[in-house]
Amino acid sequence: MAIALDEVARRLNVPSDKLVRDSLAAYVAQQERLTRADVADLSERYGVTTARELRNRIESGTIHSHPAWEDAIEWETFEAYLLQLDGLRTQLSQDV
Repeated sequence: MAIALDEVARRLNVPSDKLVRDSLAAYVAQQERLTRADVADLSERYGVTTARELRNRIESGTIHSHPAWEDAIEWETFEAYLLQLDGLRTQLSQDV
């Protein structure tokens, strides 16, 4: 790393632990925004609001299975990731 945490904290006149916590919170928020955008793309593509709804439509034959199955699996992965991010966001806000 070209610039050290302590140097950035000193230049910004911010305690280094606050800088780390705020940086982690910003990263988690960015990941959440990006993941929600991916979910929104899938939702718009299939006209459904959840991965479960997509799976139900695939199983009923309303939506063709390929590539929808892969997208449903990806969507479920996004949902799990969002739960992890939510837990991290909560934990970071409690560590204040």
